[in-house]
Amino acid sequence: MQVCSKLQRFVKNFGASQKGSIAVMYAVSAIPIFIAAGSAVDYIRYLANVTELQAALDSAALAAASTPEATDAVRLALAEATFVRNLEGGDLAGSAIVRSFDIQDETVVAAADMDMATSLMQFANINSMKLSVGTEISVPASKNAEIALVLDYSGSMNELIAGGVKYVAMKNAAKDLISDLEAANPDKVKFALVPFSHHVYGTLPKSHVLGTTGSGDWTGCTQDRKYPYNLTDATPTSDNNTKWGQPQAPVHASSGCGGYVSNNLVMKPLTDDFTYLKSRLDMMTPYAWTHIALGVEFGFHMLSDNAPFDEGVSYGEAETQKFMVVLTDGAQTEPAFGPGSTRTVAQGEANLETLCTNAKAKGITMITIAYDLDDNATTNRLKNCASDPNKNFFVATSAAAVAGAFENIKTLITAQVFVSK
Repeated sequence: MQVCSKLQRFVKNFGASQKGSIAVMYAVSAIPIFIAAGSAVDYIRYLANVTELQAALDSAALAAASTPEATDAVRLALAEATFVRNLEGGDLAGSAIVRSFDIQDETVVAAADMDMATSLMQFANINSMKLSVGTEISVPASKNAEIALVLDYSGSMNELIAGGVKYVAMKNAAKDLISDLEAANPDKVKFALVPFSHHVYGTLPKSHVLGTTGSGDWTGCTQDRKYPYNLTDATPTSDNNTKWGQPQAPVHASSGCGGYVSNNLVMKPLTDDFTYLKSRLDMMTPYAWTHIALGVEFGFHMLSDNAPFDEGVSYGEAETQKFMVVLTDGAQTEPAFGPGSTRTVAQGEANLETLCTNAKAKGITMITIAYDLDDNATTNRLKNCASDPNKNFFVATSAAAVAGAFENIKTLITAQVFVSK
């Protein structure tokens, strides 16, 4: 708020200046510029606070739903205590939040809302923004979970963020998610890892890779398949356009796979070897550019029961819920295949939108995280990618916030898998 006051004084003084028409013209033009900047800043704060508030509410409702043997009064008291505890130390600690918890037909119904004070938007006489969240969680009904972690390991993930290095905070949050769900029910959860930058690196059957012959497996790095095969989870055929291993984009035509090997950026299909998963996360380090659509393409395949990754159960299996968690800290920078073998960055953005739509149509719950992301178009694309933009999309602007987002994801998955809604 101190920065806001200084800016307000600056604009008022600038507008009052009598030192010539140029000063007046600049003063007039400065106001909409500050308002536009304020809208972007406050929008990011709004999204981050919604994430924190929803996480606290979901966790509180889950605590009440998970103790059906207790009286309703005890369960509601537990929800309230959990809600307060989850906000301690966060940006919303001490905020005036109106919340309610109720039990209706063995379903915990919760809601919370508050007014968030704005900063720069006060230039437009907008002093607050309303935050409203809600959730419903029922009594436990155990299911299985298959979860693909599609994580951005591009070079920018080496940058510092409040609380530490970005990729380290992401790694620790992902490891905690694995550990917590393992502890909850190790026999009912599996994870896949898809670390992506401008390529992904992994092992595929030779018959699914362009330019390979014979039987057995091929290990290397690849970009997306030819369009429209890069939009589906269909198994490659004898048609070369359906295969991976297509020629690299010209910008990386001279690049090999060495960076993926030295940075340990190796994909892992669905497994319940939780120790291995966490050890892989400890080894991975960032490298190169960003191809979000490629990461989601392989996350889609990891959750499919189609070859080459057929570890997943069929989509129609009622006892299993599939989740894809997609995190990125930047916009698409790598070109992707489109119609007629065209290849552009814009096509990669369009491909991401279609992949999210196709994955959701198969019953996959899409969960997305905009991590220290300052590109509004990509932020909105991730929000629209989520199965529920209000509950399955998160904004993280610090190490603590990304940990909070993964904590919220744990609650979300637990609510869908170990409880009925």
